[in-house]
Amino acid sequence: MSEGFIETSHGKLAFIDTKGPGIPVVMVHANSVCKESFAPQIHALEGVRRAIAFDLPGHGASGNAIDPRRSYSMHGYADALLEALSALGVERFVVVGHSLGGHVALEMIARNANVEGALIFGTPPVTNSIEGLQAGFKPSPEMAYTGNAELTGEQIGMVVELALGKEATREPFFHEAVRRTDGLARQYMLEAAAAGQGSDQRKVAESTSVPLAIVNGENDLVINLDYIDSLVFENVWEAEPIRIADAGHGVHREKANEFNSILLRFADFLTARSTLPIQGM
Repeated sequence: MSEGFIETSHGKLAFIDTKGPGIPVVMVHANSVCKESFAPQIHALEGVRRAIAFDLPGHGASGNAIDPRRSYSMHGYADALLEALSALGVERFVVVGHSLGGHVALEMIARNANVEGALIFGTPPVTNSIEGLQAGFKPSPEMAYTGNAELTGEQIGMVVELALGKEATREPFFHEAVRRTDGLARQYMLEAAAAGQGSDQRKVAESTSVPLAIVNGENDLVINLDYIDSLVFENVWEAEPIRIADAGHGVHREKANEFNSILLRFADFLTARSTLPIQGM
């Protein structure tokens, strides 16, 4: 496993690359956290499949955005990661996106990137509008400051717990990751979504031909699971969204073994699908 940096037109991006076999699994973290939040998934895939995890612009070890208004949005993040993947020579990939990272994954699909499949969690596919955001997300004290440029010490701890689960609050590293995040990344991202910038992600998720796995914790306090279940997907994996019991927004850490099992099954499904003969040949 190696760590490195890539210079992009959005700024310097930090990444982890396990250099394993197969189509790379690209991991995109949630708002205000970092690539290390995927440690359980990186370890599960190491030696089995290549995994690449990025810090988004303004997050983790990546630099702040050169042009914050250009980069700090769902579509801006997608553009930055696609540029970085191209620099790494990655042409086809599977994307795993947590919360904001899932929205970035849907933007990649909307841009017709070479996405073999996408697993999103903590991500309601919504129309980018105030009404869309209200339909897909639950009102909560934490959501009230999701777009704040400045956070108090108490709010930083609440972000860590909400995004990654209670166990993560015992790790100072994640508190520092939230504290390090460029506050404009939160502010401008939410402003861009509310202004309708980017794709209609509800339409993308419902109509894409890209296999889409949707996994959520049944106790997620951030997203409206009933809204997600009300959508009509043309190509959702295993016929419907998956709920994992006794887990919240940070399901990949709170129930890592169960989540990793689903991730590996989805990756195997995509591998088998890519090796099937084309009908009529």
